Amino acid sequence: MKNRIVPVIVALLLSCSAVNHLEAAPNQPIELLADSIQYDSVSGTMVAQGNVRMTQDNGVMTGNTGQYNTKTKEAHMTGGVQVVKDDATLQAEDVRSYENTHVIATGNPVLTKGEDKLVGPQIDYYSDKQYAIAIGGAKLTMPDGVMTGTQIEAFFPENRAVAQGNVHIVSPQRNLDAVSDQAVYYGDKDKQGKTVLTGNVKAVQDGNVLTGNTMTLYLDNKVVDVEGRSKLVIIPQ
Repeated sequence: MKNRIVPVIVALLLSCSAVNHLEAAPNQPIELLADSIQYDSVSGTMVAQGNVRMTQDNGVMTGNTGQYNTKTKEAHMTGGVQVVKDDATLQAEDVRSYENTHVIATGNPVLTKGEDKLVGPQIDYYSDKQYAIAIGGAKLTMPDGVMTGTQIEAFFPENRAVAQGNVHIVSPQRNLDAVSDQAVYYGDKDKQGKTVLTGNVKAVQDGNVLTGNTMTLYLDNKVVDVEGRSKLVIIPQ
C-alpha cells in the first residue's frame, strides 16, 4: 500500500532515524517535511521530493530529495544536503546513512565539528565513536594550523588527528611549515599540544630547517625532539 501526500509532515515513532548519525536520541518521533512524499508501509520506504527536511530530537537533515527505510534504517539524501546536530555540521551533495551510526558523504563534503573543519572527496563519519575519516586527499583546518594528506582521521573526543601520505602542516601563528609521510596531532587543551611526524620529515620554523625520520613538535614552546640521524640548519638571528 502506498500513500502520497502533498505537501506533508509525517511523524513516525521509530527506534532510530537518518538523523541519528549525528547522535540523535533513540525512540524519538521523526518529522518529515517535503513538497511530496511517497510512503510504502509494506517495504517501509519513504521517498521525499522537494525541500526535504527531516527532524528528530534536535538533529536536522535537509536536502532536495531523500529516502529512508524504516526497516533497514538506511537513508539517502541528495542535493545541497546539510545535517546539523549540536556542534557538528555536515554539508555535501550526497549523504548516505547506515545503521544510524555510519554516514558516507560525497560531493564536496565538509564536516565542521566545534572549531575543526574536515574536507575531502569522501568523508565517513561514525557518530557512536565521534570519529571521521576523509580519503582521497583531505584537509583538516584547526585553530592553530592546517594539515593536509592523502588520508586524515579525526578522533574528536580525544582532540587527535592522524594524517597519512604526503602530509603537509602549516601553522602561520607558529611560523611553522612541515612535511612528512605520516603525522599524529595531539591538541590536548589541558596539556601541551604536540605533533609527531614520521618518515622523510622536514620542518621549517623561524627560518631554521630540521630534517630526520621521527620528529616531535611541541606546539606551545617551539621545542623539537628528533629521533635517529637528523640534520639541523640554523639561520643566525
